Amino acid sequence: MAPSSRRKKNVGIRKERRSAPKRPQKKTKQGFPFLAFTIALSLVAFIGYFIFAVDKPEAVQKVKKQTIKKEEALPEKPQPKWQYEKSLPSKKVEVDIPEEKKNTRPYQMQCGSFRKQKDAETLKARIAFQGLNSTVKKTGSWYRVILGPYDRKRVAEKERHKLQRAKINGCQIWYWR
Repeated sequence: MAPSSRRKKNVGIRKERRSAPKRPQKKTKQGFPFLAFTIALSLVAFIGYFIFAVDKPEAVQKVKKQTIKKEEALPEKPQPKWQYEKSLPSKKVEVDIPEEKKNTRPYQMQCGSFRKQKDAETLKARIAFQGLNSTVKKTGSWYRVILGPYDRKRVAEKERHKLQRAKINGCQIWYWR
């Protein structure tokens, strides 16, 4: 037979699927739901007890009357036994506060050190976009990006945090050289 004739014969034949015989489902006999009934009954009992126990306005009024009577029965304020209560308002205390040690050396912040001047200029531009002034200094064969001088370290820290929020990390604060 030719291959084309085989195909035609197979097209007309269908394979029948035999399914498994259906089994009858077992019917389970459900009894009375004792657990659900017990929970519901306990909940109703709890709510009833709570309403009965809390709903006593007479007891609340008695407690209020007792507190009012106690406040009225307070004794008089005792008289002071010491003299310092009278003499303290007229006294003056002098305290010597030492002067702050001022740092005479200013601070600088270095944000990068590069072999190529182009890289240093790129970082300088990114810092300028944050509103800060920086300079590029050549030290040997390195190009350093420096900010400063700062009189106080707190100002330098503030600007470093501003740069960190702009994802310019790695800035170090040192004494000015």
